[in-house]
Amino acid sequence: MVRSERVRKKYDRWSRFYDAFDLGGVNDQKKLAVDVLDLKPNSRVLDVGTGTGAIIPYLASKLGPGGMATGVDFSPAMIERANARIRKHCLEKKAQAIVGDVTALAYPDGHFDAALATFAFTSFPEPEKAIKEVFRVLKPGARFSVLDTGKPPGRATFRYRYLKAVMWRAGFTDISLDVPALLKKAGFRIVKMHRFSGSYAYICLCEKV
Repeated sequence: MVRSERVRKKYDRWSRFYDAFDLGGVNDQKKLAVDVLDLKPNSRVLDVGTGTGAIIPYLASKLGPGGMATGVDFSPAMIERANARIRKHCLEKKAQAIVGDVTALAYPDGHFDAALATFAFTSFPEPEKAIKEVFRVLKPGARFSVLDTGKPPGRATFRYRYLKAVMWRAGFTDISLDVPALLKKAGFRIVKMHRFSGSYAYICLCEKV
């Protein structure tokens, strides 16, 4: 609980300039993470750890009038900016952002048709619990696209070890966390793994079975 509060306060402070960081903006990696979901127009989609909601306009562009993109984040300051972004893009009928704990989502079982998480679980205080909760609120057969950073195959390089130390010190981000293993442990089936060359980022596309 202490660590959770420390992380929350840090992201509240960062909210004003978070979009200036690469992970705060929308890049080709994040767009691909949305594209692989192959969303149907009327889908209800959960954006896990939405932050300032940077990906929400692109996510909403894949949905029809009956669809809804819901961003959840435990930082009130981040959600305030996410909702400002939604209003700026006139997306109130297709998107929403709420303050919430991903380890205890206020939705019934099987509520969402798909889910997305971009650089979220390696920063979560309780990633395993959060993944289990996402599994619960997804419908059977729903796809979950996870874009995150992790140890590349093979031996750890000096660059990786240095980045791991910096990321932990900067934002309590543990890039050594084996997120795909946690997804499988929760009951997801891995559909595809895509690693980006020249980067430690990857997309793990999985499905609730």
